[in-house]
Amino acid sequence: MISEIIDCDRKTAENLTEIEKSIFGTAWDSEIIKEKIDNRKFKYWIYEVENSIKGYLGIQFLEEEIEILGIGVSPGSRRKKIATELMDELVTYFEKSDYRKIILEVRESNAVAQKLYKKYGFNKISKRKKYYVDEDAEVYLKEKIYA
Repeated sequence: MISEIIDCDRKTAENLTEIEKSIFGTAWDSEIIKEKIDNRKFKYWIYEVENSIKGYLGIQFLEEEIEILGIGVSPGSRRKKIATELMDELVTYFEKSDYRKIILEVRESNAVAQKLYKKYGFNKISKRKKYYVDEDAEVYLKEKIYA
């Protein structure tokens, strides 16, 4: 089940940090996550099963755009369409919002994530050399289409 975190308690922030570490090997400090969610600079959606976070999607609000900060699914919960459901939630939010763009960086080697973003209408617009310590990043953008 997907839920939006409106007010972030310490336990939820710690759980987000732990799941991020389990997926990527590194994570933001839980206090930073809590502070950003509570002051509305960030929005997080979480996917929970039996009160356990299995996936998350975090965004940051910029002037006219949304930046995807991270999307991840715990290793034991992959291939269950959790990332797809989280992206559905984001795209629905985006379409109803006044924001004009969604931007993100993804590892050059992460073909699975790139395929997901392309499915949602994101286009590769550039590359950021040495964005990650050990790898370049591909930059993807989705823009609203006005009729």
